Amino acid sequence: MTMTTIKVDAALRDRLNARARERGVPVGSFVEEALEAWLREQRFDRLRSEVAATTREASAAAEAEDAAWDALAGDGLSAR
Repeated sequence: MTMTTIKVDAALRDRLNARARERGVPVGSFVEEALEAWLREQRFDRLRSEVAATTREASAAAEAEDAAWDALAGDGLSAR
């Protein structure tokens, strides 16, 4: 594994180091976990958006079908 240095301000570095110490992991591992959690949340956000769009489409289709059936309600047959 190749190591590199990234530049962050001292306050952020201290916060990262403190959280990593709390978790008992090296700061690199903590940053990797944080990035993976953020990426996972991005995937879930996209999925939630896709499900919401699909749900709206399905709801609109169901309403259109209901309206079509309602239009047949007065087809001349007597209600018993």
